[in-house]
Amino acid sequence: MKIIGVTGTKNTGKTTLVEMLVKKLTSEGYRVGTLKHTHTGFDFPGKDTDKHRRAGAEMVAGTGRETFFLLERGMDLEEIVGILEILDDLDFLIVEGFKEMEYASVSTSTPGKFTVKVVDPFKLEDVDELIDLVKKRSYGLLQNLNCKKCGFSSCMEFKEAKIRGEADDIDCRSQPDRVLLRINGKPVPLNPFVQEFISKTVRGMVDALETESFKNGRVDLIIK
Repeated sequence: MKIIGVTGTKNTGKTTLVEMLVKKLTSEGYRVGTLKHTHTGFDFPGKDTDKHRRAGAEMVAGTGRETFFLLERGMDLEEIVGILEILDDLDFLIVEGFKEMEYASVSTSTPGKFTVKVVDPFKLEDVDELIDLVKKRSYGLLQNLNCKKCGFSSCMEFKEAKIRGEADDIDCRSQPDRVLLRINGKPVPLNPFVQEFISKTVRGMVDALETESFKNGRVDLIIK
């Protein structure tokens, strides 16, 4: 799952740009998720969920036509990405508002270190060109292994080269594609060999079970 940031000052069209990116990527068949950073809460005073939380519930979940979870704490980006990797198989995660994140971003105002392009969403005519750019220069959850399998001496060097367009055709070799290990909610770096070892070990155990339906698809193992 590649991560694309959308940053900018207030009222410069960040949400408009997110909508444009989502519509274009989904029209091309990609599975897309979004993440919104806000300084305010997401619940509404007086609603049932608010009453549940005020009564002392640490987590409030709701389901119907949609499903949501409300926690009485904030999470950093890596922790949220770890959860999304488990919940669904997304191709892209578009993040609005995380100014300090070290992932490829498009800005609607002032560029930062990881900005690949500055655009005015209200005057943007060629969305295809922007989509091609973020596809080439975005990358997924980096684990700071500095394994050098990408050809760069460190994860930071790799990120900087991707942002500059000097590594368009190179991807991180240690992406959590086979196995994602989280301890206390935080992703734990695993190199490709360890991912392969864990995957084969756990799948070997599952294959030994009698139930045929257990042997296909993704396996989630949670240890408490």
